Amino acid sequence: MGLDSYTTIASICTVALYLGWKFSSRRVSRSTLPPNMELWRTAGEDNANYKNPWTLLGPFFQDKDYTLHPWVGEESTDYKYRATCLPTSTLGRHYPRHPNDTFHIMVLLQTMNALLCPARHKKGFDVVIKTLCTGDGGKAQLRILRKLATADAAMKPTNHVLPMFEEIHLDDIVFGVFPFLTTPLHPMFFCSSASSAADMLNLMLQMFEATVYIHDCLVAHQDLFIDNFMCEYLPRSLADRNSMPPRVFLIDFEAAVDFPPESRPEDRLVSSHFFGDEFTRARAPELQEKNTPYDPFALDIWQLGYKMSMFSTKIEAVDSIVQEMIRDEPKSRPTAKEIFDRVMKIQRSIPPDQLDYKPIDFELERGWCGDASSLSGSELSTAST
Repeated sequence: MGLDSYTTIASICTVALYLGWKFSSRRVSRSTLPPNMELWRTAGEDNANYKNPWTLLGPFFQDKDYTLHPWVGEESTDYKYRATCLPTSTLGRHYPRHPNDTFHIMVLLQTMNALLCPARHKKGFDVVIKTLCTGDGGKAQLRILRKLATADAAMKPTNHVLPMFEEIHLDDIVFGVFPFLTTPLHPMFFCSSASSAADMLNLMLQMFEATVYIHDCLVAHQDLFIDNFMCEYLPRSLADRNSMPPRVFLIDFEAAVDFPPESRPEDRLVSSHFFGDEFTRARAPELQEKNTPYDPFALDIWQLGYKMSMFSTKIEAVDSIVQEMIRDEPKSRPTAKEIFDRVMKIQRSIPPDQLDYKPIDFELERGWCGDASSLSGSELSTAST
């Protein structure tokens, strides 16, 4: 073997050793990350051992072609984390930005826990990376997302579940990669001054359609409040006649449950909510008593109607349906399909020009939004994917 051959072999070995050192040094140690979902969720609160696990994961995700956006730390707000990020459309659309409309200037991701982190792919689009599963924790969520948010299911027009681009695995941890959406529907329902009744009906119908789809798949969300619906931008037909209605997406399946196709309807019950006593949202009547089996599909209807009941579309028939959604007796609430069909029929019966007005906003009248002109977009972009 000649000298050149030895030189070539030595060079290859050197490169191999370098690459092995490089990637081993960039691989985060599993022991430095939260061991379960609860500690992931509370990292940065009273959990000094896991102040911010994402700071350790930067090199790992860099090797996966994602650059994590930097956290700017905890602040004196209700939100635990905020990450500076000017989002780009990840859904292949170019959507409007209005410099004078604060509800379209949303450049911060705010989350209620440490399960999420925004990132930018090397191709230039933004995503949100979420911790879905650690060990046995989160397996139901992962199973449901694989069923609803991937492959052919994600392409169905009636499916509004936010698509999952890919899974990334680190030992027993599974991360999900999702499109970065900046606009939660909650502020739009209660604070947007440029949205008409037609806009409102369109968004409501999409939320009902989303609920019909997951219920048809025998999945109950169990946290189906308005702020778990997102869109790409806010409809503003009162200010811009040429604006297109945005598509609504459903997020956050951490509390969701699913049932096998062969199960009987009367057996599709849940004995305790996923979050138990830590569930801080408004509780439907059936959640008031512990360890009492309840219908999770009827619970979804109550949760979706809860915030909707705080405003009026000025369409008596629609407002009446919303009131039916929050009846105390779960069996007396309409199903998602019944709601969707009835509201769709009402919408089609009304000439479009008769929906060109601002709906009554009960929460705004009570000062929930304060001075809407003083709210920056960064104060409105909330995500819990």
